[in-house]
Amino acid sequence: MGGNLFKLGRKPRDEYLSIEAEVRRFLDDLIPDGYRIPRYYASKPDFGDMDVVVSTAAVQAIGGGEAFRAAIVEGLEIAQTKNVGHVYSTAFRDLQVDYFTRPAEVFEATYHYLSFNDLGNIIGKICKRLGLKYGEDGLSYVFRRPSQPSYKKSLLVSRDWPRVLTFLGLDVAAWEAGFDTLEEIFAWAVACPWFSVAPYDDRDRTTEQRARRRQTMARFIEWLAQEGIDKRCEYQPERDAYVPQIAAAFPEAQLEAALAHEREQEAKVIALREKFSGDLVRTWTGLDGKALGAFMRRFRKAHSQEELLAMSPAAIRAVVEGFSWEE
Repeated sequence: MGGNLFKLGRKPRDEYLSIEAEVRRFLDDLIPDGYRIPRYYASKPDFGDMDVVVSTAAVQAIGGGEAFRAAIVEGLEIAQTKNVGHVYSTAFRDLQVDYFTRPAEVFEATYHYLSFNDLGNIIGKICKRLGLKYGEDGLSYVFRRPSQPSYKKSLLVSRDWPRVLTFLGLDVAAWEAGFDTLEEIFAWAVACPWFSVAPYDDRDRTTEQRARRRQTMARFIEWLAQEGIDKRCEYQPERDAYVPQIAAAFPEAQLEAALAHEREQEAKVIALREKFSGDLVRTWTGLDGKALGAFMRRFRKAHSQEELLAMSPAAIRAVVEGFSWEE
C-alpha cells in the first residue's frame, strides 16, 4: 500500500525487526499457518510499512473477516485502521501494517509478488512484452479481441513460481537464496533474456507515477543509468507470437485451447452484431439513452446469444418490436 496512509514515516531496520517480531508472535497464536510476510533484501536499512499476506481459509477458521480485524485491534491495541478492498491497514507502533487477505489458490502467488520491494512490478513489465500479466494472482495470458479493443480476458498460465522464473530465464536458486542488496535484485532482474530498458527510458504515465510514489522504482531507474544498462530486446510484433512457447512451458494451462474458445466467442459476437446491436434496436424501436440501455439489458436476459444467432435478421427484428420490456 506504499506505507503512507497514516503519514507515519519510515522505521530504521532494528526498530522494524522488533515490530515484525511482535506481529509474528501475535499471528503465530491467532493464525499460525495462515500468514506470510514477504521477503526483503538483507541489508534493507529502513521500512515504510509491513505487508502481511493472510489466507482467507485461516480467517474463516477464526470466525471471518470481522472477527479477524477485531482480534488485531484488540490484541495489538490498534487505534487507527483503514479497509480498502482486500487490504486491511493498521498503525501499529507507528508503523503501517497492511494485511492482504487472499484466497488459498493465490496465497503463495501474492506472497511472491510482494517480496523484494518492487521486483514484482519489474517482472511484470518483462511479462507484458510477451502478452502476459504477472501480479498477485500469478502469471496469466491477456487475450484481447481485435474487433473489440475494450475487451480483454486474463487466462491463467501458472502459479508455480519456480517454473515461472525458469520460463523467464531467471535464476531460481538466487531467488530462493535471497538478496543482500537492492543492486543484487536489480542485476538479477536485468539478467532476464527478455529484459529491456525501453519501458524505463521511454516511460509511460504508469511508470512515471510509480517512480514518483515508490522509492525502489526510482532507484532502479537511476541504477540503470548509472550502470549504463542499455539492453534492449527485439520483441515479436505479433501479439500472440509467444503463445507456442508459453503453451509448451505450461501445458497444463491448455492455453491454446482457451484462446481457440475465446476466438470462437469473438466470431459469434461479430456474427450477431450484424443482425442485432444497439444501433439496430434504436432504429427499430426509437429508444435512446437510458431507455435503450434498459431495453438491451432486459432483452439479453430473455434471449440468449445462441438463440439469437440461430434466428434470421427479420426474425430478430420481429421479436424486438414485440418485446414487452417495461416493469
